[in-house]
Amino acid sequence: MLTVSFSPHRQSRLQTAIRAFLVVWMAGWVLGGLNRVSAATSGIVGFYNITVPAGNSAWVCGLVTDASYEGAAVAVSADVDGKALVQFSAPGWTVNEFNLHYAEPQTGASSGLAINVLSNTADTLKLDVAPAALSAGTVFVVRKHTTLAGMMPDGGGFQAFVDSIALHGTGGHRTYIFNSFTQTWVTLSGGVNSNNVIVRPGEGFVIQMVTGKTVMLGKGEVCHLKTTPTKIVVHPNVVNLIGQMNPLAGQSTTLNSLGLAGTMAASQDAVIPLTAGSLSQGGNFVSTGSGLVNLSNGQQGSAVSVGAGAGVVLTTSMQKTVELTPVSVTP
Repeated sequence: MLTVSFSPHRQSRLQTAIRAFLVVWMAGWVLGGLNRVSAATSGIVGFYNITVPAGNSAWVCGLVTDASYEGAAVAVSADVDGKALVQFSAPGWTVNEFNLHYAEPQTGASSGLAINVLSNTADTLKLDVAPAALSAGTVFVVRKHTTLAGMMPDGGGFQAFVDSIALHGTGGHRTYIFNSFTQTWVTLSGGVNSNNVIVRPGEGFVIQMVTGKTVMLGKGEVCHLKTTPTKIVVHPNVVNLIGQMNPLAGQSTTLNSLGLAGTMAASQDAVIPLTAGSLSQGGNFVSTGSGLVNLSNGQQGSAVSVGAGAGVVLTTSMQKTVELTPVSVTP
């Protein structure tokens, strides 16, 4: 019988990296003024509150920045280093104005993937990807990345110098705190300004709090609801903490409804829900092609609830791209 398990060393590292995660529900979506509606952004603009308990809890921000530009490419080519050069028709850009941005294709094989903008001219983006999956006619949305300062410009309710937010991934475990004197996010070690630390769409983070508090997400420039699918690059041998971009209280989903099954390697990649408060694994759910099933007892992923905005761990045997389904919302 084919099974998926972690070696004692790997399981220990995973538990150390994500210990004390607690799935907590989002609450308090507050509508602000309406902005322009595009294919990739809802007309709903605002912020929402999350009730964060004492200890550690896992979240995914349900909002993005507004579209800085949206349009179809007129030409795609490769630069001398192999990176994609994507040209548009007279967009009127300032050279290198997109220095903290990404371009997200809305059509084609890379639809929904946030691709870093390396530089731009008056009409051309240089993207951190080979041009193979892109083509003339591909519609792109250019957005500024979600950053710590964009997501919580005034600290969001964090107790300065005490509460922290941590990201996981290929860069390891990175932890940040809020400096109330300078009104900036800084590294826990060394106090380096981290306002522009990037939180990618669908990327989870861990909030650690000494006492439970209400935290506000979306008060800054990160205040727009994304209405299109989101693709995420996941990596082997690291904690991939991901989740649906959902700011709506009470709108829970299931493991199957996250939409991961079709891009997972059967019996190798696993989705691991986390038991509230204990970090115990709620099973190793592997793909059947159309859904997820727990190898230990045959439980179907459609029966496993995932709270609004909660994160799950995805382990993978190789680097790949997975797609999360969007949240359907009307004002």
